[in-house]
Amino acid sequence: MYGHFLNQVISFVMIAAVIFFFVVLPVNALIARSRKEEPSDPTVRKCPECLSEVPAEATRCAYCAIVLKPELATA
Repeated sequence: MYGHFLNQVISFVMIAAVIFFFVVLPVNALIARSRKEEPSDPTVRKCPECLSEVPAEATRCAYCAIVLKPELATA
C-alpha cells in the first residue's frame, strides 16, 4: 500500500516539474520579452496623492488640488 502511494506522489511531482520547466517558464519568458516599457514623458508626472498625470510645470494638481513640491516639478 505504501508503494502505490509513494509511486503516485513521485509521478505527480515529476509531471508537475515537467509542466513547470517546459510550459510555465518559457511562457513567462515570452511574456516578459513582449512587454515593452514606455519611455517616460518628461512633460508629465504623477501626482503623489491621486496618481493622476499632471504637467511637469504644474504647482497644483488639477484633480485633487494638492500643492506639488517644486523638486517634483523637475523630473
